[in-house]
Amino acid sequence: MSSTEAWRALAERIIAKGKLIFDTSGLFESEKGTKDPKVWALAILARTIGNVESALILLDNGRQVEARTLVRCCYENFFCSAALVKNGDEFIKTMELDDAANRKRHAKGLLEWADKQDQKPGFAERLEKFAEDMDKKHPKTLALNHKKNAEDGTIKDAYIFYQALSNDSAHPSARSLSRYITWDGDGDDAQFTLSAFPTDEPGEVEETLEFICSVVLGVCVTANESVGGTESGERLWTLGDQYRALSNASKAARDQVKE
Repeated sequence: MSSTEAWRALAERIIAKGKLIFDTSGLFESEKGTKDPKVWALAILARTIGNVESALILLDNGRQVEARTLVRCCYENFFCSAALVKNGDEFIKTMELDDAANRKRHAKGLLEWADKQDQKPGFAERLEKFAEDMDKKHPKTLALNHKKNAEDGTIKDAYIFYQALSNDSAHPSARSLSRYITWDGDGDDAQFTLSAFPTDEPGEVEETLEFICSVVLGVCVTANESVGGTESGERLWTLGDQYRALSNASKAARDQVKE
């Protein structure tokens, strides 16, 4: 089995474990209803599983950039999941304030657009009332800060990978855009072509799979802790050992190639 195949197999095992944690969490209704941190933790887990399964489909079809963009979303999930397990109800309040901040900003932006139209849209009055009510209900709002979430969840180092994925894939940066350009020839004879399939970086598929395994494993651990532990979650340490062994083997192989 190649290293890439080994990473893919490990990713599938971790995803399966995540689904078992979700299915066996034994979450019952509480007085907090949907504001129960356990509900939020499982929702983040479900979102992460959907993200990584989609990323694997993209990798299978040669869409590394798009896959890595989804993996970046998974790191945001991880930051929230880690902060949630540390701060519980307080972090849920932060997420609610972030939602209020976004809704206020979007409403006011749409109202600004409506004011510029020749005819006032029919929804404008309702939207003005909504914006006023939001200002009264949430005079002070707070936007999520993923770097702070990572620090609060004691996973500060994971933010480094998030930044790398932002620059090389998720954002239209100079680096990410350059991947759609292929140069042929040297000097004055050099020509470039454009492709909808960005050029591959050496070892990128394997690296992306390693990112997937790392982040979904992290979300599984934090979600399992948030719900009070499950029988399935208790065996996560085995997958963690497998991840570390495979990561060390991959690093050793890369170092050997450099030599």
